[in-house]
Amino acid sequence: MEFEICLDNTIEDLAAFWYGFVRKKAGKPLSLSDDPPKWARRVGCFFCWFFVVMGAVSIANSLIQGRRMYMEEAGILWNLFLTTPLGGILEMAFGIWGLWVLEQAPASYLLRPPYPRWVRNAWKKYQAGGPLYRCHFGEDGVWVYDSKSDHRYDYEFIEALWEDADRFYLVLSNRGGSHILNKARFTTGDPADLPAFWQAHTGKTVGEVTPDRRRGK
Repeated sequence: MEFEICLDNTIEDLAAFWYGFVRKKAGKPLSLSDDPPKWARRVGCFFCWFFVVMGAVSIANSLIQGRRMYMEEAGILWNLFLTTPLGGILEMAFGIWGLWVLEQAPASYLLRPPYPRWVRNAWKKYQAGGPLYRCHFGEDGVWVYDSKSDHRYDYEFIEALWEDADRFYLVLSNRGGSHILNKARFTTGDPADLPAFWQAHTGKTVGEVTPDRRRGK
């Protein structure tokens, strides 16, 4: 079994690396201080639930009142919201979307542009450093091919392999040297099979970059 990954990283890949390895220690959840302030989350939840409840009330009211709520001077669009369930549906959709955004924090607001200074600087250095072509996992080790040379690393000397929802992170040593392996850029092999292959050749498990504190990890 073999795996080959194109190392055509983007600034989003570097932002994910910053989130999992630079802002905190890999394998640890973000601390409570990294979450939005509790008061902000509570206020946001209140308004989101307000829109959900008011949306349901608007739907019920439009079905009960119907044409009796029609106002000539209000215009077609406003009357469309008053006399049909459309307005209530949009209100509920907005409230549900807001609750989803709050549930995704802090990752959603930490990884969106504008990116942190570390990410922007790393992206400039990456672009100036010459292209990395591909990474190859084979029976004899891991090969990294770039514009200058080819490097082979024995499995026994590679520090770790980490994983999140969209990427693997190959850490060559504690002193530095890491490669971001985007799951969407596998040209050979299935990303789902890489953890078992890695464990069979190294005896190590693939680490979870950022365990979810809400799952009790």
